[in-house]
Amino acid sequence: MKEIKRPQRGLHQPTRCTNCNMGNYKKKKVPYIFLGENIGSFAGLVCNHCGETLFDSAVSDSIESEVKRRGLWGLRARTKIAEVGNALDVRIPKSLVQFLSLKKGQEIIVEPIDRNKLQIIVE
Repeated sequence: MKEIKRPQRGLHQPTRCTNCNMGNYKKKKVPYIFLGENIGSFAGLVCNHCGETLFDSAVSDSIESEVKRRGLWGLRARTKIAEVGNALDVRIPKSLVQFLSLKKGQEIIVEPIDRNKLQIIVE
C-alpha cells in the first residue's frame, strides 16, 4: 500500500519524482486500497518511473474520511496475554474480531515473523 503524502498547500506541484528522482509525476485517478479493501479512486500524482503516488491535502482528507466511515480506521489495538492452564492466550479486541470475522473455536495459524512480530492467518 502506498503511503499518503501531503504536499504543503500553496506550493507548486513537483514534476520530478521525489522518491526515485528519475521519473516525472503525471496526474491520474488512483485506486486506494486500505486493509485489503478498495476505498475508491482518487486524483493523485503518480511517478511514471517508480509508481510513487502523492495526494494533496484535500484528497488525503477525503480518503481518511472514507476509511473512518467504513470503520477501518484505528483497528490497531493494545492487548494483553493471559495464562490458561499451561498455555498463553492472546486476547483479540472485539473490533479486530469483527473485521476478521473470527468465531469462537475457529482454527487459525499463528507464526512468528521475527522476534517482535506475530502473524495470524485466518483460513
